[in-house]
Amino acid sequence: MKNNLQKFGLSIFASVLIASASLAQFEGEIVFEKNVGKIHVTYKYFVKGNDIRIEEVGEDGTIDGIQLMDLATKKTYALSPERKLWFETPNRRPAKTLDVDINKTGETKEILGKKCFEVVVTNKANDRKIIYWVTKGDYEFFIPMLETLNRKENQAMYYLEIAGMENHFPMLSIEYALSTGNVISTLKAEKIETKKITPETFVIPKDYGKFER
Repeated sequence: MKNNLQKFGLSIFASVLIASASLAQFEGEIVFEKNVGKIHVTYKYFVKGNDIRIEEVGEDGTIDGIQLMDLATKKTYALSPERKLWFETPNRRPAKTLDVDINKTGETKEILGKKCFEVVVTNKANDRKIIYWVTKGDYEFFIPMLETLNRKENQAMYYLEIAGMENHFPMLSIEYALSTGNVISTLKAEKIETKKITPETFVIPKDYGKFER
C-alpha cells in the first residue's frame, strides 16, 4: 500500500511538472527581418511576461525607434533614441473583419530548428495572398501583441483572422499580389533565443523627456 501511495504521489508530482511546463511563457529575444521592395528593416523583440520591447534597427545598426508595450494594460509608448523623447501612443480602433479565405495546407518544413506548418490566407478583393509558416510553442504573447499594436498592415491583420493561433508564432510570412504573383513583403525570424531579460529593458530611460504635442 505504501509503495502504491508513493507511486501515486510521484505520478501527481510529474503531472504538475508537465502542466507547469506547458504553462511556461517565452522569455527572450526574437530578431525579425522585414523586406518591402528595396526597403530592409530589422526588428528586435524582447519579451518578458506582459512586457514587450520592439527595436527598429536600420541597415547601419542604429536603433531608429523603440516601442514599449504592456499587454496587461494595452498601453504602448514610442521612444526616439535620437531625440531622447517618448510619448504614449493613442489606442486606435480595431481593424474591421476581413473577407479572407484560410487554408491550412498540411505542408510542413523546418525553420531555425522548429517544425512549422503552412497557412495560406487569401483576400481576393484586396488582390493579396500571404503564406505563413507557423510554429507552435510558448508564444502566448504574440496575438495580444498584434492586437495591442493594432497595425493596419496585411501581414498582421491577415494573421489575426486565422483561428486557433494561440501559442503559435509565424517564423516566415510572404505577401504576394494575386494578379501578378509578385512578392510584396516578407517577414522572417532570423533568431529566437530563450534567455532572461532584465526588467530595466522595459523602462523609459530617465534622461528621456516626454514629447508634448
